[in-house]
Amino acid sequence: MDSDIELDDLLRDLTGEITHLYRWLAESAGINHTDLMCLFYVRTADGTATPKAVSQHLGMTSGATAIMLNRLDKAGFIIRSPHPTDRRGVLLSIGPEVQRSGLLALRERFIGMNQVVFSAFSEDELTIVRRFMRGLLLNSRDSLRVLRTENRAASAEKAAKVS
Repeated sequence: MDSDIELDDLLRDLTGEITHLYRWLAESAGINHTDLMCLFYVRTADGTATPKAVSQHLGMTSGATAIMLNRLDKAGFIIRSPHPTDRRGVLLSIGPEVQRSGLLALRERFIGMNQVVFSAFSEDELTIVRRFMRGLLLNSRDSLRVLRTENRAASAEKAAKVS
């Protein structure tokens, strides 16, 4: 049990440090942390991201997401394109300002900074680390989805009692 607590503490501390890095990265590009998380999602989705998917991924309301996407579009960080099969839909992709801002170069720099850690492990060990991290990632996403659903249900129940 003590090793579970130690592992949880290490994960929390690592998450905190990574958050600090991402906040610094966002500030250096003149955007906020949520904007950066949006750009990461859009980049990973490789042209298939929609405003609704961004909203769900970031846990934001559709209104707040629209405001953020308008700001990122105006600044050139994202590009909106018509959806090929949904005439009312929009697809999001990374805009030219991402390159000009240096975000991609800084990402490469961070990868290089971690190379000393990566190289200390064998490929077999890294395979285990990747499996562990993917498991944590999927579990965290699923857990957050459940928590958000439970919170919405509790809020709706509370609102129904008040009315």
